[in-house]
Formats: sequence, C-alpha cells, structure tokens
Amino acid sequence: MSYKTILVHLSSESRARACLGFAIGLARRFEAHLIGLYVFPSYPLTPPIPLPFGAEIAGQIRGAINEEARQLKAIFDEMTATQPIVSEWRSITTDRRPPEQVVLEHSHAADLIVASQADPTSKWSDILDFPDSLALGAGRPVVIVPNYGRHERPPRIVTVAWNGSREAARAVADALPLLQQAEAVNVLTVRDGRPLPEGHLPDTEIAAALARHGVKVDLADIVATEYTIGEEIRVRAIDRGADLIVMGCYGHSRMREFALGGVTRHMLREMTMPILFSH
Repeated sequence: MSYKTILVHLSSESRARACLGFAIGLARRFEAHLIGLYVFPSYPLTPPIPLPFGAEIAGQIRGAINEEARQLKAIFDEMTATQPIVSEWRSITTDRRPPEQVVLEHSHAADLIVASQADPTSKWSDILDFPDSLALGAGRPVVIVPNYGRHERPPRIVTVAWNGSREAARAVADALPLLQQAEAVNVLTVRDGRPLPEGHLPDTEIAAALARHGVKVDLADIVATEYTIGEEIRVRAIDRGADLIVMGCYGHSRMREFALGGVTRHMLREMTMPILFSH
C-alpha cells in the first residue's frame, strides 16, 4: 500500500506554503502525483435583487478572488517547479454547488488529502475552510496541517491515538505507509477511568498486528486526570516529540454543528502538529 495520488486543498494565500510544503514532502517520499485544488463559489456574489452599485462591488470581489487564485497558482508552480514529482493545478469557480462538495468529489479519486486547519480570522473562512467536512466525508485519510509552525519534513515520530474503535482501526490502516517509514510509533490509549468493556481487545494486539508490517511500536495506556482526553493526547504527543498524530474522526450526528465528537473537535481547534484523520 502507498499513496500515489495526493490532493492538497488550498484555501488562502497566507496558509498555502505551510500546507503545500507538507504535501510536497509526502509526494516526494511516496513518488506520488500531487494535485493542487482551489475552489470558490460565485453564487454568494450575486444578490437576490439588484442593488445600487451591486454589480460594481461584486466585480471588485470577483477581481480579488481571481487574484487570490492567481497567487495560489503562482505559489504552487514555484514550490513544485524544482521537485522530482508530477504535479497539476486545478482552480474551479462553482455557480451552484458549495466548495466543500466539489472538494469532496475530487477527494474521492485521491489516496490522501492534505488541507489547512480552519482560520476563523480569514475573510472567507466560513465558505472555504471545512477540514471537519473533509475528515468526515472524504472516504480517504485526511491530514490537517496547523496554521502555525513549519511542517515540511515527512513525519518521523508518530503518535497513534488508539481506543479500539472502528474509526481508530481505519486510521491505523490508512496511515500504514507513514507508520512503516517512521522512526518511532507510539500507540497511545487515553481512558476516562471507566472500567474496560467485557472482551476488550488488548492494546498489545494492535501492536502485534503493526509489527507484522514491520512497524516498531511502543505502547502507553493512561487515565486522563489532569486534562481532557483530547488535550491529554495532544500533550503526550508533544512530550514524545511527535510530528504527526493519527486518530479516528468521530461523528455522532448528521447536523454539522453537532457532527464531530468532542475529542475530534478539540484536536481540530488546538492542533500544533499535523493530524491524520480517518472516519
């Protein structure tokens, strides 16, 4: 198993280099085809009724959007020009469909998705930032890159957040190419203190399964007492020097505002290193 098609969703010029740098590093490691994608809707720019100066204002906004698309393509071309990978650029303006639907559709033909953490200070964040939707709906592993810090080097030390669930198992399987090439993999189980269910699968079983794939694993099983489970995972990963967290993305409802489990929501908000999510 490997990643041969990597799709990187770019949503703003200010965050493009950090996100793209990580994606290029992975594309080089796996000799993958890299696709850069920018999607913006035109429908919010057309008012339902004619307004004074409406056409002029809409034209100015469209001009700004076109300029951002041009800048993103320039960054993509610049950063991929000297790389030993095959790359392509896609810029799409939608008339009727939300950008997240378009990006999700393109993601279905990729092996791995890379996207930026949401930035609530960004002007178009409500429209263009949807890492939660990608993680829940792509049907592929999705790596979310933090807005701060440099993360260009492919991960060497990986923390796997493990709880024996379907989502966690999917995440481990999806991350296997990265785990096989990592220098160290820590399988971390963080519990809330409640008794384990009858017939609970021991953590040693996932460690043994990974060892058969050549992955060297160490185990940690702790009870969260000082922090929430999400924060405990984040702090422990930092303490280990991890540069990637692998975890399942937990969804509990079709309503977007209640779609993500508390741990997933916390990690998306407080992340300080890339996180590979699977659902």
